[in-house]
Amino acid sequence: MNSTTSISTTNNYWNMLKHLSDDVKIDLITLLSSSLKEKTKKSIPASRFYGIWGDDGMTDEEFVNELKSLRNFKKDIIDL
Repeated sequence: MNSTTSISTTNNYWNMLKHLSDDVKIDLITLLSSSLKEKTKKSIPASRFYGIWGDDGMTDEEFVNELKSLRNFKKDIIDL
């Protein structure tokens, strides 16, 4: 997000929130402050999921052919 977008977004929020009571504004400040203190979740490397489906002994081509055979197409003709 660039600075122009950021300022515009901030102004939009302010225009929505400026008429709230002081108590509600303080509650919002508290929620925003605590959200900044939360630790971000660690990303999980994709390699962790390697082999999760198991080895069923099929080649890539066999797997693709099986997927294609399981597809169902429904062709409805609509009269206009």
